[in-house]
Amino acid sequence: MDEDLGGIGKLARKRLAEVMKHFKGCFKASDVSDCLQIPKAKARSLLAHWSKNGWLQRIRPGVYLPVELAAESSNDVVVDPWVVATQLYPPCYIGGWSACEYWGFTDQIFSSIVVLTAKRVNGKEQMAGNMTFLIKKQDSEKMFGLKTVWKESIKAQVSDPHKTIIDLLDDPVLAGGIRSLSDMLQKYFQSEHLNIATLLEYADLMKNKTIFKRLGYLLSILIPTEIALIDQCKARISQGNSQIDPSSKGNRLIKKMEALASR
Repeated sequence: MDEDLGGIGKLARKRLAEVMKHFKGCFKASDVSDCLQIPKAKARSLLAHWSKNGWLQRIRPGVYLPVELAAESSNDVVVDPWVVATQLYPPCYIGGWSACEYWGFTDQIFSSIVVLTAKRVNGKEQMAGNMTFLIKKQDSEKMFGLKTVWKESIKAQVSDPHKTIIDLLDDPVLAGGIRSLSDMLQKYFQSEHLNIATLLEYADLMKNKTIFKRLGYLLSILIPTEIALIDQCKARISQGNSQIDPSSKGNRLIKKMEALASR
């Protein structure tokens, strides 16, 4: 292996340049094997060597990202995390607070990216290099209401404004809790994206009556003038009790739409 010039030889430099040119985002030995037309074992050896010398960053076993030539450290990877999520967890989409950031429904800064995927993943929080992903398993029939966006020449999917809010109502953990959800819901209703008909359509498709309980309850507190929508929610709720915020188990039963005492 010709690897003697500044940690990388002429042939390996040419191969690395070809890999960098060919791939956007992360790649594996099988990808490099196909790209360079070399055996997979040779590709694994090259990737390990390039990673050891700081040309690539290994973000998880067998998966690598390119490092900018001007970077001071192999940890300085500038690939968009949406690209990495799209490649690691297909089929998937960006949702929750990450979609809220995209649509302007929150001013908060979150350190992780919310990914909803039909793929089975072990653990709700996943690390990939210096990126953190909050993963939620999503049934394939609930993967609707998506918008395609381009990130570094890669197609990524993000929940549209209405599906973003419905996903939060379905699982407030994706908003960071019920209080963050309240703020995001208000901003949705103040935005140009507001479409009540689509909101109700998406909520019906989710087949989770608790969505209507949370939506009607929050509207009665935050936007009580939305009488027609609150009535629509009342008409759709089911019998039985539901947690307003599953991450914060409470022992107070609210039988009517009343204001949060601590708000």
